[in-house]
Amino acid sequence: MLGSQRLDYDVIAELYDTHPLRAKDADPELAIFLAARANSGALALLDIACGTGNQLIANHRTVPDAWLVGIDHSLGMLRQARHKAPAIGWVRADAASIPLAGSSFDYISCQFAFHHFQDKPGMLGEAFRLLHPGGRLVLHNLCPEECPDWLYYRYFPEAWTIDQRHFWPADKIQSRMCEVGFAPIVAERKHLRRDRNLVEWIETVRERRTCSQLLAISDASYTTGIEWLERDIADLEVPPMAADHRCIVTIRAAKPDH
Repeated sequence: MLGSQRLDYDVIAELYDTHPLRAKDADPELAIFLAARANSGALALLDIACGTGNQLIANHRTVPDAWLVGIDHSLGMLRQARHKAPAIGWVRADAASIPLAGSSFDYISCQFAFHHFQDKPGMLGEAFRLLHPGGRLVLHNLCPEECPDWLYYRYFPEAWTIDQRHFWPADKIQSRMCEVGFAPIVAERKHLRRDRNLVEWIETVRERRTCSQLLAISDASYTTGIEWLERDIADLEVPPMAADHRCIVTIRAAKPDH
């Protein structure tokens, strides 16, 4: 099965890069991998669900001689990527069926997209197939099970319900990686806590396209959440600052070199 089970990225492709949060620096996980890499030969990188290519483009500046490929199901997103960086290979493909030769890549990344895949085991199997022995898959994603107090879930509870269906817990991802053949596998959770000014945050929330959780819920649920937020802002008994908590997991999985 192809495409995202949450939303149609072709619809928002032209607007995707207009938000400052889409800007990317070079991947620090790639730098860690390169520092420990024994092989000094040519480097090949793959980004699964690359979107408009911002992460690969940032990586290319630090490894200009590497072979870089981004795959995505959305033609609209890939058109944006190709326009910005025609020298990088941009391929339309299902993450569970990638038309590239096995053992082609040293480093594969997947950033905040795993929940979109309809065939998650297939994606992990493809990543394993495509890696050189000794290569590494790095997967970043939200951990909804560890941050039910995320502010988006508080005001838009339908997002919590939907995310429970679409996100795999980190332990389940690790277990399936182990079944595929990855070893070792290391998961690192980062709990991000901050106080948000509700008056400022509502302006971010009104830009609905900036958050896939808001795009995945119904229009009625989105409107109800905005109205709830507006009431709290107007209520002098509600503190203007609200505690916010988000948990991000980074999973590093290696393909054994023997």
